[in-house]
Amino acid sequence: MSRYRVGIDIGGTFTDFVLVDAKEGRIHLGKRLTTHGNYLDAVMNGFDELIAAAGIAANDVEGVVHGTTLVTNTVIERKGAPTALLTTEGARDVIEIGAEFRYDIYDLGIERVKPLVPRHLRLELPGRLRYDGRELRPLDLERLPAMVEALRREGITAVAVSMLHSYVNPAHEQAVGEGLKRLFPEAKVTLSSALVPEIREFERTSTAIVNAYVQPLVSRYLRDMERQLAERRVSGPLYLMLSGGGLASVTESVGAPVQLIESGPAGGAIAACFYGRSAGGGGVSDMISFDMGGTTAKMCLINGGSPTRTHNFEAARVHRFKKGSGIPLRVPVIDMIEIGAGGGSIARVDAMGLLKVGPESAGSSPGPACYGLGGERPTVTDADVALGYLDPGFFLGGGMRLDRAAAEQAILRHVGEPLGIGVTGAAAGIQEIVNENMATATRLYVAESGRDIRRYAMLAFGGAGPVHAYRLAQILGLKKLICPYAAGTASALGFLVAPLTVEQVRSYVAPLEKLDWPRLQGLYASMEAHAIASLKALGVREDEIDFHRSADMRFSGQGYEIEAVLPAGHLDASRSAKIRDTFIDAYKQLFERAPEGLPIEGLSWRLAATGRRPALNLDFRGAATAAGSAKKGTRRVYFHHERDFIESPVYDRYKLAPGSSLLGPAVFEERESTVVVGPGARIDVDDSLNIIVHLPASTPHA
Repeated sequence: MSRYRVGIDIGGTFTDFVLVDAKEGRIHLGKRLTTHGNYLDAVMNGFDELIAAAGIAANDVEGVVHGTTLVTNTVIERKGAPTALLTTEGARDVIEIGAEFRYDIYDLGIERVKPLVPRHLRLELPGRLRYDGRELRPLDLERLPAMVEALRREGITAVAVSMLHSYVNPAHEQAVGEGLKRLFPEAKVTLSSALVPEIREFERTSTAIVNAYVQPLVSRYLRDMERQLAERRVSGPLYLMLSGGGLASVTESVGAPVQLIESGPAGGAIAACFYGRSAGGGGVSDMISFDMGGTTAKMCLINGGSPTRTHNFEAARVHRFKKGSGIPLRVPVIDMIEIGAGGGSIARVDAMGLLKVGPESAGSSPGPACYGLGGERPTVTDADVALGYLDPGFFLGGGMRLDRAAAEQAILRHVGEPLGIGVTGAAAGIQEIVNENMATATRLYVAESGRDIRRYAMLAFGGAGPVHAYRLAQILGLKKLICPYAAGTASALGFLVAPLTVEQVRSYVAPLEKLDWPRLQGLYASMEAHAIASLKALGVREDEIDFHRSADMRFSGQGYEIEAVLPAGHLDASRSAKIRDTFIDAYKQLFERAPEGLPIEGLSWRLAATGRRPALNLDFRGAATAAGSAKKGTRRVYFHHERDFIESPVYDRYKLAPGSSLLGPAVFEERESTVVVGPGARIDVDDSLNIIVHLPASTPHA
């Protein structure tokens, strides 16, 4: 394994950096405000600072892993390439018809997400395939030259091609692709059959459009980053974090940038699994991963040491946190919920006189009022400063001083005075509302997954996660909270413990009892061959590759399907009963019961091929100094249950020794984050310097 590797995560407020020395098991951390005008400014300046602080040269770095918000921000901000859609005659309105689903049935003025491709740029070609892939009418390409000239006049630089039933037979799409390569070589072209060969016309078309829309920008960005790393003589490759939790090369990512849509949050979930394997000495396998940064909070369920995954995602929602209001995508993603509850979430009093927090965020510019960068409206971070959770003189280890007076003035002006209360009451209200919002979303998320929230521990990270985690765990009634070392840059660390991954899917719709088993075996053989070739090209040995097979299945007649794991080994009729039982178990996990005697059908057959996970053994204990007391002093900290400030000891986290045991209240400070623990909790520090908090059994909700 390479000795020095760097992980870089671009967030809405901060860009995080982690450098790992695999030989010594040490890490070096960095954090800079995200530069939204040009993300690479913060990325490359932060990289230079990081390696300088570590005392190494750029050519000592043997690999960089990057996660970026570029894809999702490009779609949300509508700043992608001018894009066209070529489709089957009569099908150009698929992306507006959608699934005929109303995300809010009571809103008479419901607003639907605007298509990325306007109707006049959605062009149709004659020709038609049957549902089974057989040709009804030959494809007519005579119109293609005139279409290309029209698209040139419109300034089009990207084209998505999505034709009916191409997931069964890609011949028509491939012919269009060849024609575009010849007639329109300067355009970026995405074929839906190559990107996502799955049933469901709307989702497949939508995914192809988003991929084409972001491809020119992502290509320029990644190639520019590659160039700047090469100029610094970085010796290893640049990899990208995929939304599904694996890694891919720049070439793979440029071809399918839509798979980067949730790359940053995915790194956080992977980091949570990494931390969980060593937490408490024996490891914790069932957790709620809680990642709270400057803009949003994200929760993910970790079951058996692995994050929950899905293949459905929505981008650019009209109502950011209303399911069904966005652009649907069929891409592998780690399943998590996201709510507008970050340190930069803005507090306000609405027209009804009610206190609201988020989802609007101050971001990194102008930022919270306490940043002193021009922000005037109160945020969650301002409330944290006013309540004593954050030390204004030690934010980012003292690298960025916070203005407590400005925070209190903003809170009083925009919240306290309109509500007729003081600064403390207003700040406590801001924090309690944001915590309750996160708790409500978490309960719903866990319930929809068919799980019992009481059996989970919470693992908190992100710059703001450990600040709010104790109160959130209280509200949820959890018994254990884990705050890992280097929590403020956990997502960037997650990038460095993720394996190289290739995911494949093929749709073949058939009842389980009537499956053509040789055909199914052939589909998997084809997917495995493609995955092996892709991973070997990235330097993974074939004997290091693990395969995971699953299928999207449903009871015949249902409109939605669920994913069920398939058994390893040869697939034939003898495995039918096993596959049925696996599907029934998955169905009961979600719905508690399953109908009896109904036929089951498979729709899409999936393969995940994963290289060996990097064997990273970090010696966090090397960061703890044995000499001197870890206690820095005390400060007054507000706790909701007590409705008052309590004089609380403040500890230097870097001086905490493994095996330490304390009682709350307590505050633990490190450069990138702060852990706040309430009265009555027992606090243990394990061998990996994780802070393990055991909440009092009798802690009430409020």
